[in-house]
Amino acid sequence: MNKTTSAKIILEALDKTGYHLFVNVIVNKKRCRFLIDTGASHTVVDKLYFEKHFGRRSLKTVKQATTGLHSSTNESFFGKIKELKIGDTVTKNYTAAAVDLTHVNNTYKQLKKRPIQGILGSDLMLKYKMNINYGTMKIEF
Repeated sequence: MNKTTSAKIILEALDKTGYHLFVNVIVNKKRCRFLIDTGASHTVVDKLYFEKHFGRRSLKTVKQATTGLHSSTNESFFGKIKELKIGDTVTKNYTAAAVDLTHVNNTYKQLKKRPIQGILGSDLMLKYKMNINYGTMKIEF
């Protein structure tokens, strides 16, 4: 990929001292809100969102431990995303982890923030050599 592109970052204050960064992502032609998490090893889609919009049968269950912030499970779920678009960059046939993000969205609800449908993790950030530019409020790649 030689072309440089970017996507707008949405910066939201969580309280007086903390912030989260979000980016709009198109997943199979549906607009989604993803949390940008440089510490997440893999990009994930909320399992409940995935089941509702793409079907429960499209998820594959794997007996593999998965650990995230404030949660862990012995089963992992993966689903194929035909098209994932960030800015002008399209990733075809991406295998995403499907993780229950209810605990995250419950926290956002308490903070009067919109829910997320996924998390942009370091796998795609590394693949596209993404940079978070706080000056322009864009994720550039």
